Amino acid sequence: MTVTDIAQYISDGLELALIIRLLLLRLHSVYRVFCAFLLFDLFSSAAFFVATYAHLHYLVVWMVLRPLAWVLSLWMVYALLDAMLVNLPGILRLSRKILNGVFVAALIIALFTARPEYAASDLAASPAAANRAYAVVLVLERSISSAALLALFAMLVFIWWFPVQMPRNLVAFSAGFAAFFAITTSVWLAHTYVSHLKVRFASHVEVFLHAACFAYWLLVLNRAGETKPVRVGHSWGPAEQQRLVGQLEAMNDALLRASRRENYREL
Repeated sequence: MTVTDIAQYISDGLELALIIRLLLLRLHSVYRVFCAFLLFDLFSSAAFFVATYAHLHYLVVWMVLRPLAWVLSLWMVYALLDAMLVNLPGILRLSRKILNGVFVAALIIALFTARPEYAASDLAASPAAANRAYAVVLVLERSISSAALLALFAMLVFIWWFPVQMPRNLVAFSAGFAAFFAITTSVWLAHTYVSHLKVRFASHVEVFLHAACFAYWLLVLNRAGETKPVRVGHSWGPAEQQRLVGQLEAMNDALLRASRRENYREL
């Protein structure tokens, strides 16, 4: 059994345990997108296993599956935003527009660095077309992860500044996903620019660190965390916190009134 097999079995086992725990806690209906994300990751792992024994190139299977993984990742970010601001619909509507702009800006920045990143990859100089295609997909993987990480960071900065109240489980989800995308981005950037870091070693590191994220969620998510509200971020004093909450609610009301006026004009 190789290191790759051990890393993947550990990650898959923790991921399966996490899905079972969400089902037992009846949280799968609350976090549907997250469950879809986990199930797809398990499906991808099974597809690699089948490809290996069917003598198919696992890189080809990986490249075929990645676009759907990117869609699920971005969908997860939007689902987190909706859950964070469910009680502030006015700010939520504005935040979706801002998030769209953040994604576009992040992708432009990430893709702007794609050419030198591709050129720095050892795979880009390979005579095999499959290896060159793999290098392109790796750059896109890092770009999508960077965009998702930037969007999550912007959301976390917002809730750090304003004392937004949310379930403790949601805080755990947000922190875990920030770590998840940071790991993906860092590992593949390191693989590109550190010449002695091989693809398989980078993959081992990524799988083990992702397994740590699954273990974290497995330990901290519970039924009580869904009903216990918390305020995260800056340790404001009671008076300052009340002032910021008032500002947040006033902003939300103003955005709702502006939205209603806009809808009225359209009618």
